[in-house]
Amino acid sequence: FPTSSLSMRSASSDKKNIGFHSPEWQIGPPSLENSVDKPRYSRLSNTSADKDGKYQQEREEKEEKDKARMLMVSFLLMLVIGCGNKIFQKLQTVPMYNYPNFLNLLTTFMYIPLSFSYIIPVAKFGWLNNTITKEQQNLPKKPFAVMGFLDCLAGIMQIFAATYLPGPLLVLLAQMAIPVSLFLSKTMLSATYKPYQYFGAVIVAMGIVVVLAPSLNGGDGDATKILIWSSVMILSCIPMTLSSIYKEKALGDTELDPVFLNGWIAVFQFLFSIPLAVPSALASDPPIYPADLMDNLLGGFKCWVGIDSIDEDNNPHNVPSDEYDSCGLAPAFVNVYLLFNVCYNILIILILKFGNANILWLAMTIMVPVGNLTFALPFLADYGGAELKATDVVGLVVIMSGLCLYRFGEGAWVRFFGGGEDEEEE
Repeated sequence: FPTSSLSMRSASSDKKNIGFHSPEWQIGPPSLENSVDKPRYSRLSNTSADKDGKYQQEREEKEEKDKARMLMVSFLLMLVIGCGNKIFQKLQTVPMYNYPNFLNLLTTFMYIPLSFSYIIPVAKFGWLNNTITKEQQNLPKKPFAVMGFLDCLAGIMQIFAATYLPGPLLVLLAQMAIPVSLFLSKTMLSATYKPYQYFGAVIVAMGIVVVLAPSLNGGDGDATKILIWSSVMILSCIPMTLSSIYKEKALGDTELDPVFLNGWIAVFQFLFSIPLAVPSALASDPPIYPADLMDNLLGGFKCWVGIDSIDEDNNPHNVPSDEYDSCGLAPAFVNVYLLFNVCYNILIILILKFGNANILWLAMTIMVPVGNLTFALPFLADYGGAELKATDVVGLVVIMSGLCLYRFGEGAWVRFFGGGEDEEEE
């Protein structure tokens, strides 16, 4: 959540803002560094030059193999960590059900010390080839504040939606970011898209409607609640996308270390989350009024460390008995989610470093059905899971079709409808 638009920002800039460079890649082998740069001839050939050329070729081949190996490892880890991130995004909210406000503040705050434990030594002592330059450090902080505010809105909306929505629906609704980002980028950045991308985005939106069909037709309280929070989840894509768009307009091609960028965004996101906790608390179920907010945040802290606060003997807000605190698993679920989320963002950076955005999109596409179907497993029934309905399966197929067309459909589109690769839709 604190870096909810990291993947969008990173993928859009591909490799421009990747600040991790292995020091070993910048240093030649000792035999070359220490040698005198003079040709040594034999009577037959320049054997020294031949050996140096052969050594250089072997070194380049080894680096390519190492790069391919790292990309494969990062890709496989992304599938595992990414699916775990989606699953624990919901699981953490189950024991913390009564404390979404605290959960939002916690997950945002944790990124600040984690990010600055990297930023400070790199910026001050020049570690990792001084990837955080003086120019980056001297940039005005206004763009970071604006992005932090937008990510704050998106994070609050997503954490509350994750609390009150079933896990399978949560995974699928997040894909609405594609049509939202396409529309806003086209409108605000005059971005160009190809016909197959428009069709893919429309198909994704149709799949979302299929998934929500039972709630749209139902009139009971649960259906209404799902519809409301599904709308909140979908609307959260707007500030998330606006954050990425603002980054493109405000920073342009400025090269930024991604941890430096997201660390400062996390600072402002947390600062904005504090005053916004007051209106956010009123959206809780039941509502938490300003006079009771501090007690609720304290209860959230206790729940995070495994201590119940709301039970039969202490229930000032008349919480239903089936929503009493059950915080025994909160330390495990919340901390595992935080670990997965940090690793997930690191893997995004590594995949873009060793590969490209298409490989990242492939991993993210695979994670959608895996994460969605995992919640149908019986042992997750009490932890945000749900039994698959016909509309869930149909909606998943439709959404996956739209995702594949949007992200990888150029070859098929050109084959069936013609048009060169460079042809863009104005």
